[in-house]
Amino acid sequence: MTPACAQACPTESIQYGPLEQLRARADARLDKVVEDGYAGARLYGHDPDDGVGGFGAFFLLLDEPEVYGLPPDPVDTTRHLPEMWRAAAAAAGVLVAATAAAVFGGQR
Repeated sequence: MTPACAQACPTESIQYGPLEQLRARADARLDKVVEDGYAGARLYGHDPDDGVGGFGAFFLLLDEPEVYGLPPDPVDTTRHLPEMWRAAAAAAGVLVAATAAAVFGGQR
């Protein structure tokens, strides 16, 4: 079924379907917009090699991402979660060891 947001969009700018098909449509639309004189137009979130691995949705911008309140170079902060958990576990281990040493180290 067609999502309600796509049905309600009067400009038909909300599209859905297989991601590769949407990327091809977006590329074609970008080419048309650039031909029409918007040389600074770009697809935001389109590149699978960007800092987040491409978005599930992407946007045609006519200006810099900052103008729209978007970060210029998005980064997937969850990419580093395993490293962050290991660091937190190591810090917790040190805290437990230091506490045990303080509590039990002074007793003879």
